[in-house]
Amino acid sequence: MRREIPVSIILPTYDRAALLPRSIESVLGQTYGDFELIVVDDGSQDDTAAVVAEYSDQRIQYLKLTSNCGLSAARNVGLSQARGEYIAFQDSDDEWLPDKLGRQTREFAAHPAAAVIYGDMLRMCADGQVLYFRSPTIARGQLVNPQTRCWQSYMLAMQPALLRRCCFDRLRFDEQLVMFEDLDLYLRVAQHYEFRHLHEPLVKYYETYGMTSDRPAELKGRRQLLRKYARALLSADPAFLFKETRDVLLRRSLLPIVNLHLTPL
Repeated sequence: MRREIPVSIILPTYDRAALLPRSIESVLGQTYGDFELIVVDDGSQDDTAAVVAEYSDQRIQYLKLTSNCGLSAARNVGLSQARGEYIAFQDSDDEWLPDKLGRQTREFAAHPAAAVIYGDMLRMCADGQVLYFRSPTIARGQLVNPQTRCWQSYMLAMQPALLRRCCFDRLRFDEQLVMFEDLDLYLRVAQHYEFRHLHEPLVKYYETYGMTSDRPAELKGRRQLLRKYARALLSADPAFLFKETRDVLLRRSLLPIVNLHLTPL
């Protein structure tokens, strides 16, 4: 019987061997050390396996998928192996600040009603500029942020969050979505659980070669979200349903809303 542990960290990766050490080492360097790190290799063709093998830390578990299945599927595979009371997600090119897990576990101890504790991020730009990235505030039971008139979990990444395992008792990442799988997961979690926002950076979020603007995928993802939530929006916020449908038809991008979350340091 496998020992249950406090925190499971799921790190999906695909062909990012050169960037992976920064990500792994920021996890291993946490002030809170009682965790397992599940690296899910999503069918990489580079030296990812060799990079992970260089770490002798017994807290690391390496899973290699036989083909590239996508981010949502890789995360779901990690969830199927996780033993932790809490679940965290790391990206293969980002860096956690040293007290991320410590800060969040202490916050859970102080606020037992919360199911998700999340913070802000520092955006590390390719030109060397550092911007403060403010995560949105999530309210239980809502789909739409009344201030931004956008999906309430838009721009909440997975990296700065720590979630109780109960959030995944019935939920998994939607592998049919081409984008916004994190937005969608948070929307569903928020229908049942309380979120708590720490207004401080917990993660360094790097601009890397994998960060591209895919407008066709964005539009397809928004259409998928509209189909998925149309009935709920029709009763809860028909004005947003009309606005979002109109914007998708007019091919208006969500990307400018990113600027609402970024401020220079």
